[in-house]
Formats: sequence, structure tokens, C-alpha cells
Amino acid sequence: MQMGGFMGGLFRFSEWAMKLAYLNILWILFSILGFGVFGVMPATVATFTIARKWLKLEEEIPIGKTFFSTYKKEFVKSNVIGFILAIIGMILYVNYQYLHVIENPIIYIVFVSLNLMMSFFCGILCLYIVPVYVHFDLKLSQYFKYALMIGIMNIHLTIIMVVSIYLLYLFLIFIPGLIPVFVVSMLALVIMGISYYAFLLLEKKSSGLIPLVIKGLRQLAAGLVGIAKDKNVNPSSTRGSLIERGERG
Repeated sequence: MQMGGFMGGLFRFSEWAMKLAYLNILWILFSILGFGVFGVMPATVATFTIARKWLKLEEEIPIGKTFFSTYKKEFVKSNVIGFILAIIGMILYVNYQYLHVIENPIIYIVFVSLNLMMSFFCGILCLYIVPVYVHFDLKLSQYFKYALMIGIMNIHLTIIMVVSIYLLYLFLIFIPGLIPVFVVSMLALVIMGISYYAFLLLEKKSSGLIPLVIKGLRQLAAGLVGIAKDKNVNPSSTRGSLIERGERG
């Protein structure tokens, strides 16, 4: 029996609160099972995968089963991405520590500028890498490339994402009891929601007339130079763009 009005809205709110809490508990549990270091990234990928399916209106998916299967499937690859991000973070940390021993003001300004630029790109990378990973089926190195590209191309959405994260932070600080129950799942839903909108915008831009003409010219050029013949690849099946590579199921 469906409920309408206030009771219906309250039931719907309670249902979503339970889903978010359950997802958050799964993240904590599987992060611990992976000894933290090895469990955080696959658990985060699984959390974002669930959030993405919700955004695609797949609300009735088995949360536990989907989480576990994704965690197991993406365990190694997601940890490789996490390891690379950790190295980048360590490099930034060492660079900032090195600033304290620089005495030359010109060199100091140059290093500060470079570190700020690296921090900016690293921030975008951290925001978009998991959403791009769970949405698109790409090679490992391409996740970093496209995460940066999408974040910079949609800088207005990146700013909205940062502001939304800050507002969520203020909300959870105001009611700290919600932090262990909702923080990761709500954060995943916010970041994935804005990222998913960026992906839809990218798909819309890539479906216009000009991209189709460019694609046709590229295929023609590939045929003329004999690339397709030498590599036994049909030019029409060569996929170079992010959208052409397709999204995950």
C-alpha cells in the first residue's frame, strides 16, 4: 500500500536514511576488513558504485551483494589508484616541507606557485577520480587524465562540489552524532551526483554535429595513412574519446 502526503514523505525519508546508514556501515566494515590501508579504496569505489546506481534510478538494487561484488572485483585496481594518489600526496607534502628551508625570495615564490598549482590539480584529481572510475571503462592511466580534464572543463561544477562538501561538513559538525552513520555515504552521493551531471553534459557536448564531423575526418585520415590496415583495426571501431569508450553497466 502506497502512502501519500506527509506520511508518505516521512516513510520515503526514513527509507533513504536507512539506505545511507547501511551503505556507510558497509564502507566502515570493509575498510577494516582490508586493514584500512588496502580496504579504503575498494570500499570507496563500491560506495560510489551504489551511489551512481541510485542516481540512475536503480533504487531496488541489492546493496550488500552489489557492494561486496564490486569490492572484490575492483580490489587490486582501485588500490593501485590509491597508491598513486598517495605518492602524489607525499610529493606535495615533501615539497611544502622544503619551502621552510628556502631563503631566496624569488625561488620561494616560484616553488610556492608550483606547489599551489600542483595542489589545485591534485584536488581536482581527488574529487573526480573515483566517479570517473566507477562510471567509465578505461585504461588505468586514462582515469587520471579524464578526471583532470572533466574537472577543469567543468570548473563551475567543481566549485559547486567544493561548496557542497563544505556545507555538508557544516551540517555534520552541527549534528556530530550523524558523522559515523552518514558521513561517507552522503559525501559519496554529493560528489557522485555532481560528477554524474558533468558526465551527462560531456555526453551532450560529444553528441553534436561538430564532434561527429571531427570523428569522421579522423577516421578518413586513419584510412588514408593505412593505420587501420596495418593494425587490422576497422577505423569505425577506433575509440579515442571518453564518451566513445562507453560507461560501465
